Amino acid sequence: MGFNAEWYIPGKILYARNWGETTLEDIRIQVETLNQMMTESVSDSIYIILDLTQVTKALNLKDFPKAFGSYKTNPKYGWMLMVGQKDPLVRFASNVATNLFKAKQRTFNNVPEALDFLKVVAPELDWSTADAAVLTRPIPT
Repeated sequence: MGFNAEWYIPGKILYARNWGETTLEDIRIQVETLNQMMTESVSDSIYIILDLTQVTKALNLKDFPKAFGSYKTNPKYGWMLMVGQKDPLVRFASNVATNLFKAKQRTFNNVPEALDFLKVVAPELDWSTADAAVLTRPIPT
């Protein structure tokens, strides 16, 4: 799998994107990367848009406990907005994991829907600082 993360609104909204086949190691790297980026931000609340539209094979459900069993929610964690998750079992498992960690998470069909949701739940965000190019960059090769 491939993974990258960039600030859509600096220090406030992370846009993370996965592509290809997902493995346990990929999830570990992703969680560590996002946690580090959140920790380095001066913001008290960080929102993550996780774009899964280019994932060709999701993590096997039996591996979810291994991937997230020792995960600790970052205190700066605001909302996780999952976009494009096609596998209904993975959607269900994500919702269960979200409830276990008492995290705020929603699933959307596309990025504009996720952004519209954020505009409602986080009206304090300065949308003029958004870097729209982050959403349209080609997948790194």
